[in-house]
Amino acid sequence: MSKNTQAAADLLVSARLEHRRITLPANLRPADFNEAYAIQSAVERGLGATPIAWKVGAPDAKSTPSAAPIYEVISSPARIEAGKLHMIGVEAEIAAVFTGDLPARDTPYSEAEVMTAVQELRVVIEVCDSRLSDWQIADDATKLCDHQLNFALVVGDAVKNPHAVDYSQLAVRTLVDGKVLKEGIGTHAVGNPLRLLPWLANHARTRSGIRAGTIATLGAWLGLHVVQPGSEVTVEFPALGKAIVSFEQ
Repeated sequence: MSKNTQAAADLLVSARLEHRRITLPANLRPADFNEAYAIQSAVERGLGATPIAWKVGAPDAKSTPSAAPIYEVISSPARIEAGKLHMIGVEAEIAAVFTGDLPARDTPYSEAEVMTAVQELRVVIEVCDSRLSDWQIADDATKLCDHQLNFALVVGDAVKNPHAVDYSQLAVRTLVDGKVLKEGIGTHAVGNPLRLLPWLANHARTRSGIRAGTIATLGAWLGLHVVQPGSEVTVEFPALGKAIVSFEQ
């Protein structure tokens, strides 16, 4: 690990622990995604944390996905202090639950191995914030090293047999204080979000692997929405269930 990687991670760890934003100096910003992942791993060590969830996503079905560990998972209905966030971002998502272990190893996992290890879905709300003061204009690798804006994951209702869901017809809506903010049908960027799981498993096998019980949230269905302190956010997939989080002032 380079000195710059460790220095970048140290700044990000401090920002997380002190609930503040930083400007990451140009010489410490990752040149590519591989350097961004190295910084992620150094942040993990600096926090003394083990990923209990992952986020994975891609802009479309043809693009290479990207991933980041998540260290805070909260059960719905959840309450989060608004003062802990600089920006209260929310995304309507669904997450896969790994019911089997996929440990670190040299040999790639097959699609069948990965899909067999996933037998449950959860409706989730990804709560987003950034440790970067310039996150809106930062390049993709820099945002990735800061864990892709993740703050926490709110986990709602469970659904068995995720492989039977018709994702192309799945309806979703986000409500703020009971009013619909946005809704859609079959709006996921890659179509069937479970397609992201084999890539994630093979990314994680080069790091710490995936343990049974780990949750993988699979990307936004309706985009990122910024809400105000005091808001209550509900994400509903009518065919699956819902998740709720309130941001207390």
